Amino acid sequence: MEILSFLLIIAVAIAGGLAGHRLKLPAGGMLGAMIAVIILQMIFEQSALPRGLQVVLQLASGTMIGSRVTKKDALDLKRLALPTIIIIICMFIINIAIGSTMYRFSKLDIVTALFASAPGGMMDMAIISAELGANPAYVALLQLSRLMFIFTCMVPFYRKIIAKIKPPADPVLPEPSTIILESKPQNPDPAYRYIWVRKLCITLLCGCTTGLVLWLLDIPAGAIIGAMLGTAICNIVTAKAYFPSRARLPLQVLAGAFIGMRMDRASILAIGNLLIPAIILFVGVIVITFVTAFIVRKITGLELTTCLLASTPGGLTEMALMADDLGLDAPKIAILQTARLMSVIIFFPTMLYFVIRIIG
Repeated sequence: MEILSFLLIIAVAIAGGLAGHRLKLPAGGMLGAMIAVIILQMIFEQSALPRGLQVVLQLASGTMIGSRVTKKDALDLKRLALPTIIIIICMFIINIAIGSTMYRFSKLDIVTALFASAPGGMMDMAIISAELGANPAYVALLQLSRLMFIFTCMVPFYRKIIAKIKPPADPVLPEPSTIILESKPQNPDPAYRYIWVRKLCITLLCGCTTGLVLWLLDIPAGAIIGAMLGTAICNIVTAKAYFPSRARLPLQVLAGAFIGMRMDRASILAIGNLLIPAIILFVGVIVITFVTAFIVRKITGLELTTCLLASTPGGLTEMALMADDLGLDAPKIAILQTARLMSVIIFFPTMLYFVIRIIG
């Protein structure tokens, strides 16, 4: 039954992802798969997807993102220290404001409200919040509603902003090495025909090895962080990392399936009781994103679109894939999102603990 359930989920996710992609929805593969799987959950509740598939998704996503990091990007990383610090400080201050507002105008306790509004990963925040006496189910549900709000409402707005401030660019010819990988030479040498296969294998080996090491060390989001770092180092040193662009849609579909599987019938029925906190959280997401992006933009001078995606409190994997789908600077956004996620997991619980003690 588990195998049949798994195949059903994948089939529904693929159908929804392809529909979203053909309808040209923003991040259509991910959004379509997510909606399709949620509908499936409402009709016929399924078991969760195997955890191993989530690791595979993170490894593949990290490898794809890391393959785009060049030596020039590495030299620019020192510029990202300041925007990272600004993002963390702004998000913590606004997190306290949003959590306190949710606590005041709803039936949530202060611990649940603060962790539900924390800009971290859904599962990480739910697990950590349980140690401090919060309701982890409510934390997870509100964290999920935040992600769904970002994917369904904010991304279309981003696309409109990008269309206005970034006119269509002239086509840029790829580097000679990329032409070799992506195009078929007229007179290929027999040994040369499979260069792209060898480079892909090397890229996957670098990404998966470092990703699995960090994952086995139980580092939060270790698989995607390790895969991205391993592949980026490979590309910085050799400039020969390669990951096929056609893999982006399958990765989006799989990411959408994982997000959709976070919802079950009980969670859907509980949404009504969390309506007021969810509305406050949605407003808070907008405030966090645009206030933080504005401050980062003014202080650092980074491109507005990069500031927006880097300041959006979405999932690391999902935001990186979304940035890639929108044609933005995915490597920089992934690095800033990684720093945000790691900082939230490392520092926010301690800081929120002291805030909770102060509030009483």
